[in-house]
Amino acid sequence: LSKYLVNVRKGLVTESEDEIKLMKDLVTQYNVRTALPHSIKQSNGTNKAPEIDHGGNDEPCGESILLTGATGALGAHILHLLRSSTSVSRITCLVRASSPLAAHERVSKSLTARAKPGLPPFSPTPLTTNASSAAHNDPATAKPTVICLPCTLSDPALGISPETYTHLANTTNIIIHAAWAVNFTARLRSFEKDHIAGLSHLLRLSNAHNSAEPIRFLFLSSTASVTSTPASKYPIPEQVSSNPEEASPLGYSRSKWVAENIVNAFYRQVSSSSPDDDNRNLSTTTPPTPNLTILRIGQLTSDTTAGIWNTSEAYPLMLSTAPTLHALPDLQNQALDWLPVDIAAKAVLEIAESMNHHNGAADAETGCPVLHILNPSPTPTWSDLLKCIRAASPSLDLQTLPPREWLGRLEAFGDELPAKKLVGLWKGAFGDGKGEGGDGQGGENRPMEFEMERAREMSTTMRDVGPLDGEFLGRMWRWVEEHAAAGEGGGRGDGRLG
Repeated sequence: LSKYLVNVRKGLVTESEDEIKLMKDLVTQYNVRTALPHSIKQSNGTNKAPEIDHGGNDEPCGESILLTGATGALGAHILHLLRSSTSVSRITCLVRASSPLAAHERVSKSLTARAKPGLPPFSPTPLTTNASSAAHNDPATAKPTVICLPCTLSDPALGISPETYTHLANTTNIIIHAAWAVNFTARLRSFEKDHIAGLSHLLRLSNAHNSAEPIRFLFLSSTASVTSTPASKYPIPEQVSSNPEEASPLGYSRSKWVAENIVNAFYRQVSSSSPDDDNRNLSTTTPPTPNLTILRIGQLTSDTTAGIWNTSEAYPLMLSTAPTLHALPDLQNQALDWLPVDIAAKAVLEIAESMNHHNGAADAETGCPVLHILNPSPTPTWSDLLKCIRAASPSLDLQTLPPREWLGRLEAFGDELPAKKLVGLWKGAFGDGKGEGGDGQGGENRPMEFEMERAREMSTTMRDVGPLDGEFLGRMWRWVEEHAAAGEGGGRGDGRLG
């Protein structure tokens, strides 16, 4: 991986050219076919799921949310906020698991690992037993019912029964797709089956919605999809990139670029006044098409209350080496433009609500709306964080080393340090001297800038987001010092989405 990244930066891009072509091919291959899966019955010759009888009292009294990625950091915080919402009646979590009980346990463990209340004891519901209806608010608590369904996103029918698929298609108001493996050593092709294909299958589900109100679909992408954008194009616009070379060279980043373009192609397809007759046979009475939005998530950090971060994300892993190596790399004035994960979760839900009031006429020419969910503040810096660590832990006798020297010390240490698994990534980032310039981002490189007008318009949280303060940095460091070196806490390290 190290050699690959260095070669890309030096212009030796033979492998890159192959993946650039693959990116374009995957967008074409997974252009969403709106016809329902073969196992799902169509309604009146359309590609909508058949209507269902809610059975009187089974009519939902609030919004029904379909959430993926609830076992990841951001997804768990989104779920926690949804559970306290008075406007939500049901939250269905699609989870990779062998059974409803296993799915329930995975989600509950993810919540408690982040110091959030776990789920109540598992009890079967009509959805988990493949019936065609499901309970909504818990009458004892007036809180939304949380249903955890085992699923297979790579399956066109999502690995759930036709009855459950039909019920979700008809009763879901909002889909929040946060599930994505953040693996910085995997190549693009490894994201195809579960993630790229899975996205297209969820988009198809959203189009099967058979209701008067359009379903709102939020795809949680990453700023990594555009971090190779030339500085001459800053600020990076709130729109889908048509140039695959604007994604960073990692397979994860490229998979997000592919995903955004699949969503955008679907947006144009369902927004067009001339549908593809091979895929759609929609009458003038067909329910509205999905209301789609892409949220590009920036670098997330620990939450604002407990300071819990993912132990196998890059920055916590780097920081976790300090007690052992008594040193950290000198990234100098690199901005800590990090966004607390619970703040990001709040912004996502504010935008989901705002979409209900910003669903004007779809514009196939403009493309799918994109919002940047990140912290634009240039302060504090890495140097400020090092000062905070020295003040909080003077016994560490912390050294600041040039990045290459710090990498050498890390490589010389035993394999028991979890951070060693990202040595290749860090070598590619600053192993040849990158990061030792005045701004910590490659010498004279201009800090990245993102348009945020649309995000600020639709989210109060994004309008008010500000720099991390010393109290936050101290709380974050205390948690890293106590947990990260031992590989504890935060569940599977997913960096952003889970």
